Order: sequence, then structure tokens, then C-alpha cells
Amino acid sequence: MHNLLFWIIVYTLILAYSQVLLKIGVSHIGGIGFDHPVQFFLSIFSNVYIISGTILMASSYFLWLAILSWFKLSVAFPLTAIGFIFVAVLSYFILNEKLLFINYVGILFIALGIFLLLYKSV
Repeated sequence: MHNLLFWIIVYTLILAYSQVLLKIGVSHIGGIGFDHPVQFFLSIFSNVYIISGTILMASSYFLWLAILSWFKLSVAFPLTAIGFIFVAVLSYFILNEKLLFINYVGILFIALGIFLLLYKSV
């Protein structure tokens, strides 16, 4: 039997890290503007962080399809909320973003919800 929590963690880590790469890439190109569409697309398609983040995000899609084939959607999808925790932690350590007290409270509630879902489902 496949281990649900393991695959959800792998999936959400890939997805969270892809978000960090996209954020780094957008920061490097100075933001998004549609006033010069050719320059906009050239800057996106030439940025290694945006390309890497997009590839990771696309690969997570195929992993998600596999997860859906192994587990019930009603259990698997709510567990993807763990991705919010990973994004917050990765943003703190990689992007040096500050976490406020309310962020920690939210992370605690998400973790509690995941625990309760796993406690009754597995």
C-alpha cells in the first residue's frame, strides 16, 4: 500500500519549492508588467528560476495524478494544506521573509487540522 502522508509531503514540498523559485525569478526580472509584452515574455522565458519553478510545478501535476489514483480525493486534497506550512517555512529560510505571530497561529491550526484528518482517516 502506498503511504499517503509520504506522497503528500513529497507533492507539497515540490509545489512549495516551485513557488519559491517563481518568487525569486519574478524578483530578478523586477516584477511583471504588460506594457511591453515582448520584453515581458523574453524576460520570463530567459529566467532560470522561473523556468525551473514551472518545470517543478508541472512535474508535481503528474505526481498529483498518481496520488489521486492511489487515494480518496476527500482525504488527499485536504492534506495538501501542509503546503501552506512548507511555503511559510521556505519563505522564511530562503527568501528571508518575516513570519508574524498570526502566521505561527495559522500554521498551528493547519497542523492540527492535518493531524485530525490523518487520525480519523488512516
